[in-house]
Amino acid sequence: MDLEVRRNEPTIRSTTGKLAIDGQPQCVTLEPPPVLDPDGNGYVCIPAGTYMLTIRWSPKNNRQVPHVESVPGRTEIELHPGNYPKDTDGCCLVGKDYGSPLVPDYVSLSDVTFNALMVKLYAGSVLTNPTVPEQAQTWNVGTITYVDFQAP
Repeated sequence: MDLEVRRNEPTIRSTTGKLAIDGQPQCVTLEPPPVLDPDGNGYVCIPAGTYMLTIRWSPKNNRQVPHVESVPGRTEIELHPGNYPKDTDGCCLVGKDYGSPLVPDYVSLSDVTFNALMVKLYAGSVLTNPTVPEQAQTWNVGTITYVDFQAP
């Protein structure tokens, strides 16, 4: 499975994007901005590039979530539910749609969108260690590529 996040032009508080699986649009994303926001949470977005994607246990979210593996200088980078920049510690949030012009740094219906995404990811993944407890299981999903905004 190949996932791709095509980023939009960032704001000072966030970076939005669109996530596709094997070229098919799935949902929108929200990450920290590409540079530190003095009023933000101290994180920047995931560097552009291609990474392995697994599903494994998240102590922070207390469930299985997709993990973006081998992000330089970072650990526990996840795709998970959340609506605002404050909900991410350098991770990628998923949602159904973006906020309004009055609320630009927001994604809607994140929990519903995340659950639907997980169904698709599990369906296309391979469980590598089925005999261990759920908190030790790892599912190989494929790759995820982050593509930065390109001005026309």
